[in-house]
Amino acid sequence: MSTPKFPSTQEHQNNLEMYNINQKRALFTIILSILLDIFGYTMVLPLLPSIAMDLGAPDFMIGVLISSNALAALFFIPIWGKLSDKYGRKPILLISQAGTGLSFLILASSNSIEIILIARIIDGVFGGQIPVIRAYITDITTPQERATHMGKIMVGYTLGMTIGPLVGGFLGSIHWRFPPYLASSLTIILMIMTITIIVESMPKERRIELKTQLVSTQTNPGKMATIWNKEVILRMVQVFIFSLISFIFTSSAALVVVERYNAGPSTIGLVMAVAGLSVMIYGAFLIKPIIKKFGEKRLLFTTFILFIIVFLFYPFLYDLWMVFIFILPYSFIVAFMRPLITTNMTKAVRLDQQGLLSGWSTNFQSVSQIIAPLIAYSFLQMGGITIGLIFLDSYFLIGFTNVVLAVVLLIIGYLDIKYHPKLYSYDRLRRKREAMRKRKLKEKK
Repeated sequence: MSTPKFPSTQEHQNNLEMYNINQKRALFTIILSILLDIFGYTMVLPLLPSIAMDLGAPDFMIGVLISSNALAALFFIPIWGKLSDKYGRKPILLISQAGTGLSFLILASSNSIEIILIARIIDGVFGGQIPVIRAYITDITTPQERATHMGKIMVGYTLGMTIGPLVGGFLGSIHWRFPPYLASSLTIILMIMTITIIVESMPKERRIELKTQLVSTQTNPGKMATIWNKEVILRMVQVFIFSLISFIFTSSAALVVVERYNAGPSTIGLVMAVAGLSVMIYGAFLIKPIIKKFGEKRLLFTTFILFIIVFLFYPFLYDLWMVFIFILPYSFIVAFMRPLITTNMTKAVRLDQQGLLSGWSTNFQSVSQIIAPLIAYSFLQMGGITIGLIFLDSYFLIGFTNVVLAVVLLIIGYLDIKYHPKLYSYDRLRRKREAMRKRKLKEKK
């Protein structure tokens, strides 16, 4: 399958104007939508260890609660992505938001582990908002600018991650039911914003136009096109491994803070808030100038190598203050690697397949989110293993597992670039033009 041809920047801008889409306003409202969505989610996440322990559940059950959400998402998120390609992004966003609000309401009203499990599953079933938002960003951007804009939406994501744990930790210290009630209320605001502010990026007319263009360019219009090709597969594997590493760390972070540092919900919230604030600063202020200076390819490989380094140090975070130091490079990796891999993947399929692609991408993340908590909480439940005369505690097992995965990620990323050298052709052209511009300015002086 050849790389899909996308419209030029001017053609893309004309298309947006045709459908009354203001790119800046659309990006701003999407960032607000993500902020509220993640705010609600991260208010609740730090409380799961406390909730499970109050109800007498073992450590491993916390991993099951987290994994159950991802297992439900595994089956339903690709469906939401495909439906957004067929019926538009906005109605699917609304359905997802309504389902999420219902899940928080059930969680707040629950009095047993079984009801909490049902609430987490419902949240996973309706968890289609993030992949649809990624497809929305793809709809309104060109490949040349997409990595920067994908980084910008991390601002809303990480601002929610910053505020949510702090509010959740504070309210949760009063009673754990308060945060999910507040999160459920916020989804009502989110739905009102979606209805009144967000402009549909794939209206019926645009969907018809894309299908017409497709039929006119296909040699066999009756044959159903697939998103699956070598490029997509390699990048889906990168998404999976990146997510697996991230979820092994983040899903276990709350319990690690409790057990290793003898801290409570407020400290868990502070750790998550610092991580969110760090990612927000990187995404809001640094991603554009750093990509411009070093290029996407060089930056992606830098994050691959950093992943290996930071988790080599993870087992040695003996004091709580070390965790806050660890968060700084880890947040840099998250802020840059995710949008860079996502952007590379969007270049491998057509515009009318972006929702389906985004759904499958989130699906791969869901698989990792199922596996990661079970791995992490198994290590924490075991307490460690003895190999010969050497005892490896659970923190060594988590760190070294992620080191091995990060090495595999680096190898797959290298193979992707090796077999698809045209991936960064526009990046090289941009740097060449920038160098020529500087040379001309220097000659004038």
